[in-house]
Amino acid sequence: MKIYKNLENFVGLIPNFSYFFSSNIISYVFSFFFIILFARNYSSFSFGQFTIAQTVFFLFYSISFSNIHYYLNKILSTKFENRRKDIGSCFVITFYTSIGLYLFLAFILLFLDLDIQLRNIILVLNLILITEPFSIFYSEIFIRGQFLRIFKIKFFQTLIFFTLKIFLVFSNFDIIYIAGAYVLENLFFSLIIIYYFKKNGNNFSNLIFEKKHSLNVLKKIMLFPLMAFAIIVAMRLDILMISNFLGEEQSGIYSAASRLIIIILLFGTHFFQFIYPNLNRIILTNNGIKPIYHNLVLFSFYMGVLFLFFSFFFGEYYLSLFGEEYLTALYSFKILSLTIFPALLFNLWIHKQYVLSKYSTILFFQLGTIFINILLNYYLINILGISGAALAILIAPII
Repeated sequence: MKIYKNLENFVGLIPNFSYFFSSNIISYVFSFFFIILFARNYSSFSFGQFTIAQTVFFLFYSISFSNIHYYLNKILSTKFENRRKDIGSCFVITFYTSIGLYLFLAFILLFLDLDIQLRNIILVLNLILITEPFSIFYSEIFIRGQFLRIFKIKFFQTLIFFTLKIFLVFSNFDIIYIAGAYVLENLFFSLIIIYYFKKNGNNFSNLIFEKKHSLNVLKKIMLFPLMAFAIIVAMRLDILMISNFLGEEQSGIYSAASRLIIIILLFGTHFFQFIYPNLNRIILTNNGIKPIYHNLVLFSFYMGVLFLFFSFFFGEYYLSLFGEEYLTALYSFKILSLTIFPALLFNLWIHKQYVLSKYSTILFFQLGTIFINILLNYYLINILGISGAALAILIAPII
């Protein structure tokens, strides 16, 4: 079929990966620039509140089958002819899960002793849960190798909503409106994805919502929410524990140091996701994947060394972009820079386990990491402050 021929696009990284990479780098650069402006124009307390609200969103988003694309991309890259049934089932699973999670969040917030402003920001930001399932049709565009189209979508999305959020910041709007802008941005992306999904010749009336097939898919991916939740907890646990022990302001200061690290790791994740469909096909055709992984390990090492040098020579300048009070996180930033290479290595290993469908292995590793992380954070934050949290993030996965 033509689709399998198109999948060869994943072998030639240029120009397809250049479109895919560019779309993500533009998005992250503008997002990062906005966060700096946000931090400089609002108090560290407000920035801390927004960071906590984002963390709550990431936790709930993770268990809404946010990583279902691993299953969908894998099945579409090998059995594209069954896409109507597989896309339909994945949409149903994510939609009803997201609705249920949002209602559950709204319910438990009633019983938590939170600042009203923080509670409202959490509720608004988590509306993304309801719009996110409609972006599931992105997988069909991705598997077709339509990376120029993906680039155009993300470019205009970033341009429009970066402008809107900058306007809100410089007009000194309440941060709840900024949270609303994030929701509108996600809704915009979903609507554009739906438009191009239909432009590819697909009709929603042709999607197959079969209960038996949906239940079979659900059985295969039952561990997915736990795996995604474990990843987010491992990445954001430090923020939550700092907030609990040291307060929201310190949480905001520490997040300035950790945000750039997370962006670098997300680039690694996107690259692994880019080659993921083809890795599945290589496995099916019995071709070796060891040379690919050897090269990726070497690439991860170079990235780690490069970022370590950056943290030592430009770390102070980077943190000063947020404001003078954020310079107290410099030592934490240097410690976090040491996590790049091992974190990219773990990320690569996890993607390999996805290819091999070893989901229980992934979950065991992640839960073990979280357990050790909690213990280390509890003791090290009390002894070393925010630097202790950074040290825990470095040591836990290595153990």
